[in-house]
Amino acid sequence: MVILSDVVLGLGVIHTQAHYLSSNQSNARNRLLAGDTPQQIMDWLDQNDVNGDPSKRQYLAVTLDGASTTYTGSNADAVALGISSLDYAIAGNILLEDDVVYDMEQALFNTQGTLAERLMAAMQAAKRVGADARCQPFGLSSAAAFLRVASACDVDASVGNLSTDLEVYLDGGSQPPYPEPIDSLQTAFDQHVAPVCVIDLIFESGFE
Repeated sequence: MVILSDVVLGLGVIHTQAHYLSSNQSNARNRLLAGDTPQQIMDWLDQNDVNGDPSKRQYLAVTLDGASTTYTGSNADAVALGISSLDYAIAGNILLEDDVVYDMEQALFNTQGTLAERLMAAMQAAKRVGADARCQPFGLSSAAAFLRVASACDVDASVGNLSTDLEVYLDGGSQPPYPEPIDSLQTAFDQHVAPVCVIDLIFESGFE
């Protein structure tokens, strides 16, 4: 699932989901590299979808100057919505309810600590059976979860190489009772020791 994530060091983050196409993500990255704002990136993607149908897509973008926005197509799988403000963007589709997104936002605001700790708290706030509605029959919030935080010392944003770069997912051979992915991510996070850098620059987290 972490392929949805695109951290561009020194510039910002783009996250593409809902009927994901790598070509759309590559185009989004190129627009960020060209200097577009998050809103300009969304507008461009809306007009230039690779398959000519952006209505099923969902995108998020945040840049280091604090600008942020989300895009949710009119035919994205419900429940689907996105919210954004200075320095953050949160979005989801195929959700159990709108509160999944709003509870994440409140946890992000109300948690003290590092950026990574606040993001992990937001992930926990999303945890409920069927947060991703496809997982409700299995008694889970999701099938996978990840958390990525880039710091000033990072020079490689490829998967697995950021200061905090964690992903958990259900093994195809898993048998019930299944482990809750967000709790598994919490365990990995608690055991993780990130390098000490001057400032956390850019970040991304998500679940599916």
